[in-house]
Amino acid sequence: MRELVASFVVPGPSGVAVRTRLKELTPGDEKVLALVGAHLGSLASRDLNQGHA
Repeated sequence: MRELVASFVVPGPSGVAVRTRLKELTPGDEKVLALVGAHLGSLASRDLNQGHA
């Protein structure tokens, strides 16, 4: 039979995830966010592809 040891608390993750919704965006805001998202996505894809070269 296993011996029981003292209980302990495991620390939570060190990173922080933030989820939020942007409200009351203008059509211009939406366009800028879409362009920035597409640009960042292309950079991430490029980084991933370079890792497999």
